[in-house]
Amino acid sequence: MIPQILLSINIPTSSAVRPEHQGYRTRILEFLASELDHHEIVATWLVHDPKLYDVLKIHDHCSLPQEFSIVVTGNHGVDQRQNLSQTLSERVTEGRNLGIRITTLSLSESIQEQNLNLLVKHRISMVNHHCGQDTAGTLKKTIEPRSLRYGIWEVPAPLHWVRQLTHPVRELVLRSAMHFKSPQAFQHIQIDVHALLQQKVALEKIAGLLRTLVRMRTKGKIEITPIRSAATLLRHQQAQQRFQIPAA
Repeated sequence: MIPQILLSINIPTSSAVRPEHQGYRTRILEFLASELDHHEIVATWLVHDPKLYDVLKIHDHCSLPQEFSIVVTGNHGVDQRQNLSQTLSERVTEGRNLGIRITTLSLSESIQEQNLNLLVKHRISMVNHHCGQDTAGTLKKTIEPRSLRYGIWEVPAPLHWVRQLTHPVRELVLRSAMHFKSPQAFQHIQIDVHALLQQKVALEKIAGLLRTLVRMRTKGKIEITPIRSAATLLRHQQAQQRFQIPAA
């Protein structure tokens, strides 16, 4: 299998962005949507906005059906289940009203094992613990997708492109792939819009990342997929391993 690049875009809420950056935030979202459409790339957009208003903006500039991941932050411990249950119901309903299906959940904390069945109820197959919120470094990093329960998988920790501007994208992707345990590597690349705003990254640099990935895809070195596609591939691999007959 060709190495899979899982591309995600982390979108802060409008209220989390300084007033002088609001216009550029909108420009970045519209630009990314148009560029993805031009290059025929489907990415996973991590939407922090509880009303999913950003989804409408992205739809207006992108004809390809993109994937949207809802972001849940906050309650720990015994409160997690109640918070998660209520938030999932509200966001999935909002998504359905907008004509989109939510298949990925992004959190700022580890999800407790006993709460995974809530994801099954809403047909969510991937959990992403990396959405730009773990500033304390409390989450355990995983460089490969990890199986949880009920057919749910954890997304590998991302390479935050905005922090690696001094290195060529191709070199970073190929070098990071050397550390994977299996040849069927999944590399998660995340574009953090809030970090782009803070560092005043030019739109041309963002376009350069996408062009590099597209060139690698054209040469057959990688595939670029949204996070949800990884779940299908991983379940297929798991089934093959389960039914593989050992050599005599």
